[in-house]
Amino acid sequence: MNFIKLNIVLSLMFLTSSFTILFSQINQVDSQGRKQGKWVKTYADSDDIRYEGEFKDDKPVGKFVYYYPDNSIRSIIKHDPNSDRSEAYFYHPSKELIAHGIYRGKEKDSVWSHFLTTGHYSYTETYKNGVLHGERITYYGQEAVEDPEVKLVLRKANYENGKPHGEYVEYFADGLIKGKGQYVHGKLNGVIIKNHANGNIMIKERWKNNVKHGWWVSYDESGKEDGRILYRNGTLMEGKQKDEYLEKLKKEGVSPNK
Repeated sequence: MNFIKLNIVLSLMFLTSSFTILFSQINQVDSQGRKQGKWVKTYADSDDIRYEGEFKDDKPVGKFVYYYPDNSIRSIIKHDPNSDRSEAYFYHPSKELIAHGIYRGKEKDSVWSHFLTTGHYSYTETYKNGVLHGERITYYGQEAVEDPEVKLVLRKANYENGKPHGEYVEYFADGLIKGKGQYVHGKLNGVIIKNHANGNIMIKERWKNNVKHGWWVSYDESGKEDGRILYRNGTLMEGKQKDEYLEKLKKEGVSPNK
């Protein structure tokens, strides 16, 4: 009996010693204060793990796993050992993948894909040095397409240095164009077309540096004009004020749309 008790005591001592050694080997820094080896960090005032992974000379290497407080996976970041590139996967608390993309250092880079919890694509966007730069595509979800693998485009636009720049196009679910226009360095400029569901023009808007300017013309579904209004630098022109303004432009040979 005493022999059995001794074995139990020795086993407990061994386990305690093993745990002590294990925990003494994580969250280490070298003489220069750089993180080295395996690290496990918890949420403040909690034993719940926030992330775990390995460092070499203060730089993350290999796979890092980040957790929600309930211990479900928030994200997985896979670091390239030979560059500052890393591949990221983000998850919804209910475990569905919601985003995937590339980092260069701490900045987003290249194409990032975002998903709905149904598995459908939500949108893809292109980054350069952490800012939107390139094409951004928004997709229809479950309300328009059953198969989550099918990408049904709702909107295409282009970005330059974080701002919409260039032509954008919006689509109905059947593929007909719903609207189109263009941005110049983040501001709407020129003619913006919005269509009826049959593809015919519903309204023709005109913008100048992000304010309404010029004739706005509306049409019925057959394509017949059914109304028009005039803006001047964001101000709706009406009555005598509009008549005088048009007369002045006529004498100067200037279009109200300029």
